[in-house]
This record gives sequence, structure tokens and C-alpha cells, in this order.
Amino acid sequence: MIRPIAAEQTWQLRRDALNPGKPLPTAPDPRDTIEGSCHLGWFEAERLLGVGTISRIPLPLDPDAIAWFVRGMSVADGNRSRGIGSKLLDALIIYAAGRDPGGIAWCHARLPAESFYLRHGFKLLDRIDLPEKGLRLRMARPLVL
Repeated sequence: MIRPIAAEQTWQLRRDALNPGKPLPTAPDPRDTIEGSCHLGWFEAERLLGVGTISRIPLPLDPDAIAWFVRGMSVADGNRSRGIGSKLLDALIIYAAGRDPGGIAWCHARLPAESFYLRHGFKLLDRIDLPEKGLRLRMARPLVL
């Protein structure tokens, strides 16, 4: 079941899935506190198994576009390939489309996640080397297909 969560509830799963070995944050990421940001969690038997966030952040390649940045998509080990990430991403897109139907969603996808985002209508814009994160794929799609 998907439900809204606080940004802090995403930290453990994000760290475990995306940055194992790194310490947990001690303060919110400024992108998590942007007004209108949405943090969603997938729960089974009250156990948090997946998280994702979408925030209204300009797309650097088109700063005038109404853009929502998808980030922190994470699913717990042993629960991947069950559709949890897809359902969370769909719910995040629906949330943003309800506010800005003419807008776009974009992300910095890790290389192994490219096919996931392609299946959800994202297209590759470019490749970007992010400091301390490495090579990412900048991808985008209209909020309403």
C-alpha cells in the first residue's frame, strides 16, 4: 500500500539501497523540503519496503519548463522486481501531474535503472557526471503522456 511519508522516513532505505556504507543524513536534504514535495512509501504489514520523492525543481537543460525532479527511488533488498518501484513512480507522476499537467518529470538515473525509466516513458536527454555520485543519465518525460 502506498502512502505519504515524511522525508526522514526515506533516509534509511535510500541509504541502504543507493549508498550502502555511508552514514545516515543528520539533516534534511534541501530538495526534500521544497514546498509541494511529495515523499511516498510502499508498506506491507507496516514495513516500509519502497520509497520515492518528487519535487518541483527546474530542469537545467530547460529552466523555463515546469519540471518535477524524481529522486531517491529505492526498494528494499529481496523486494525488487515486484512492481513496487513502478507503482511508486506512477503515484509520484500522478501527484505532480495533478498540480502541473503540462509539466515534465525528470531524473538522474543510475545506469542500471535506464530500462526502468524507459518503460515509464522517460527519454534520455544526456549523460552527466555528478560529483561524488558518478555517471548518471538525465532523463525526462511529460507528466501526462
